Amino acid sequence: MKFLKSLLQYETFKMVKVKDQRLGLIYRILQIAIFAYILYTIIAYQGYLHKEAPVKGAVRISLKAPSTLTAPAYCNNPLPCVYWGANEIQFPPDGAGVAFVTTRATVNRYTPPTGCNFLTPTTPSDPCIFDANKTPTQTLTNKSYIGDIEDYTLMIEHSIRGRATSIAVRNGQMDGKLMSSDGKTVIKEWTNAIRMDEDPHADGDIIKVSQLLEAAEADLEAQSTAPGAQSGETYRSSGIVIVIVIEYQNVKLKKDKFSYKYLPRMIEGNEYKAVESLYQTDGSYILKERHGIRFVFEQHGEIGEFSMVSLLENIVAGFALFKGATILVEILMLKFLPEKDIYEDAKYEETSDLDELRKRNSN
Repeated sequence: MKFLKSLLQYETFKMVKVKDQRLGLIYRILQIAIFAYILYTIIAYQGYLHKEAPVKGAVRISLKAPSTLTAPAYCNNPLPCVYWGANEIQFPPDGAGVAFVTTRATVNRYTPPTGCNFLTPTTPSDPCIFDANKTPTQTLTNKSYIGDIEDYTLMIEHSIRGRATSIAVRNGQMDGKLMSSDGKTVIKEWTNAIRMDEDPHADGDIIKVSQLLEAAEADLEAQSTAPGAQSGETYRSSGIVIVIVIEYQNVKLKKDKFSYKYLPRMIEGNEYKAVESLYQTDGSYILKERHGIRFVFEQHGEIGEFSMVSLLENIVAGFALFKGATILVEILMLKFLPEKDIYEDAKYEETSDLDELRKRNSN
């Protein structure tokens, strides 16, 4: 019976003003800290936006030669250098999301035996089947480095759009930065004004190959760690893979303004090789064996537009922390301070047994 009475009793809140400056100071400090935290999270983490991952758009990369070519120190050390045009160095010439820049090449012509055509063999034993190890070969370009490759420039164009929002923007309308692989050091940055000053006809960001290598902490003269690399072979000879993440976000407190960062990183132990096969009208094949830098671009991040619902959700979630401050102060007040018994008497009050009072009145 006693348990039932305890179970069925009603509890109501009682407001007690505790005149203790220690508790009051702690409570106000907690309130100020929570309010500052709410403001910080809403501004720093853009809690006023309805965010989403961007839909990947086009990423186009094109290569351009410097106005003046030089003879770098790696030429004839140990391989000679050849100087190719940008359209020959980049393979294929117009990359979409990827770009391959040749750093070492060998070019050979394979001539079919008399009366043979490499495209017509019909049986496994046909002597006209192309075999690079047996077909007569003429070397057009000995194994050589591509001269002054670090001074060539890449122009990078990219765009994104929203999935549920109306956002659609290209990089020419955004501010951008090329970051080091640790994400802390800015190697190069762009605004609309800077982009146009550098090249008024540029549709994208112009970056030197050397700047991308610096940002990725990649050294073409370093010894290659690729499993297939020969002893003492450098990355300039074996090739290398660099993945560049393009990370998008809204510019803080600026409506409809977006920015992005290039975050490059070298994939340790990767080499890259591509063989281009060109069939000639005389029936011969020209094979261009290329080693070089494989740039792979990936688009990530979060973009959004202002949403009152998102703002209110973050404010309400933040203000729930004030209840936590109250609970913390009350635990301190009732469990740890020397005056805890006084505080408990002030906070909790029990009425007399009203069931017994009603019974007496009814009698």
